[in-house]
Amino acid sequence: MTYTSQAKRNENLLFLKRVLKNPKALGAVTPSSIALSNFICQHVETTQDSFVVEIGAGTGRFTRSLLRYGVKPTQLFVVEMDPELCGFLTQHFPNVTVINGDARNLLDILPPHIIGKVSTVISGIPLVNLSETIQASIVGACFSVLAEGGQMLQFTYGPISPVSSQKLGLRKKRLGHVLWNFPPAVIWSYTRGVSASSHRKPQILMRRLRYLRRKITTKVRHSVSL
Repeated sequence: MTYTSQAKRNENLLFLKRVLKNPKALGAVTPSSIALSNFICQHVETTQDSFVVEIGAGTGRFTRSLLRYGVKPTQLFVVEMDPELCGFLTQHFPNVTVINGDARNLLDILPPHIIGKVSTVISGIPLVNLSETIQASIVGACFSVLAEGGQMLQFTYGPISPVSSQKLGLRKKRLGHVLWNFPPAVIWSYTRGVSASSHRKPQILMRRLRYLRRKITTKVRHSVSL
């Protein structure tokens, strides 16, 4: 569908309507700028057999840019919790799979054939407005569907990471900032890090070795005393 000036006005009016109803859910007073969506799309990695998932799609600014950057409609899965926004997305992107659902339930709402084949998850959800528990649920859901080596892209309006990557066992990378957005945005990339359990394995092994050493030493001393 051609993106006309009338379509843009309709998009802005709908966004404003949803902001007035639930400002924390959208986290901004205007849709993301083309400059921001283009910057993020430059960091999206896809192959012929991979998929891209967009969560918190809003009015589809990133969706439109992803298609323009060459992501095929059959590769793109868009998740939006707001029913009205979801209806808008379905109308304007008829060839893209649009799902009305909660990003915490990605394993259940995405089709099984893409699980583990998602190269990039793009999040438009304002994670800083959510509790740490909900943040962890959303991030965990994203990484449950990502392929090995896949990434989650998240933008925020503050200078620091919107999630605690260390607590969640992730590696973070600040990709840059976009001034031509209101407010100016910072973009982060998250990938799988070394899990806490991986850190514990060497410690557990050392404890076992020390235990065995003490046991052997005790037996030797007992034999000598006899």
